[in-house]
Amino acid sequence: MDQLYMLRAFVAAARYQSFSKAAESLNVTTGSVSKAIAKLEECVQTRVLLRTTRSVSLTEAAQSYYLICCRLLEELDEANRRIALEHEVNGGKLRLVVHPMLMSGTFSRLVRRYRAIAPHVSLVVSVQDHATNLFDGRFDIAILPPQLVEQSTVIRRTLCRSRRILVASPAYLEQYGAPESASKLASHFLLIDPETRKKSADFIDLREGGRKVSVSPISSMEGNEVVLRAAALNGTGIATLPEAMVREDIDIGHLVHILPECTAADSGVEICLFYSHRELIPARLRMFVDFCTEFFRAPAKAAADDVIRVPQPMKRSEGLVMMS
Repeated sequence: MDQLYMLRAFVAAARYQSFSKAAESLNVTTGSVSKAIAKLEECVQTRVLLRTTRSVSLTEAAQSYYLICCRLLEELDEANRRIALEHEVNGGKLRLVVHPMLMSGTFSRLVRRYRAIAPHVSLVVSVQDHATNLFDGRFDIAILPPQLVEQSTVIRRTLCRSRRILVASPAYLEQYGAPESASKLASHFLLIDPETRKKSADFIDLREGGRKVSVSPISSMEGNEVVLRAAALNGTGIATLPEAMVREDIDIGHLVHILPECTAADSGVEICLFYSHRELIPARLRMFVDFCTEFFRAPAKAAADDVIRVPQPMKRSEGLVMMS
């Protein structure tokens, strides 16, 4: 008979002071518990339990033995729990949907660092800018603006807030000059997020030094943040983009922050982490949530091997130019 089972039967019988309750807790028969304890007493050559028709109790000789067995089984169960948890954390699939504005060096670092601590998790990332349902089984976690997650019952954690700023490439500014004020933007080619230009309007609303300024650009192009960033890097025009998305481009000199006192009127851009509300979420999901929250809470400067090498902007003749 398995010695481990004999010890579990002994501890359960002593704890519940009943063979029948011990059998119930172990999901076995009362006879099985009785035989296991008899076998244990035979092995240790000592009676460990006193049995009467009404009760079961420890013998004096087995008092310390019982405590040692309890500690041994607790440590074994904890070891089993930890190895199972480690396997769950380091294995399986994690399906993540993210917004296009996150497609920058920061997100690349997040992925690399997560894969370094969970190399056996199969991370599947989808990039989309439309509404997401976290209960249809396609995704485990979403990193999106709040308005793109449908359910009010999901758990939400804000990762970052960012204002929309004006940026342009050095090549564009060298050719067309830097505007001295928001009103001067009208003569420039503007790369505009659809949210910045109101529906059926020929102007965009900006804020400069706390006051509202409406600008009617002669030429412009609309698109999502990824398209606008690529166009700005290629020297197409002046873009309104979330500062968090282009901060690294600015730091390494590929984009220039112009008119620092000027932002889009709908300046606030919020990115949140969402996951469905479940009582028992997989450990790998829980670990990613904690990792991601901490990553955005305390962003570190990229190490030398973390720097994202962005291609130099193409010559203007090679870039996209769309005139309105």
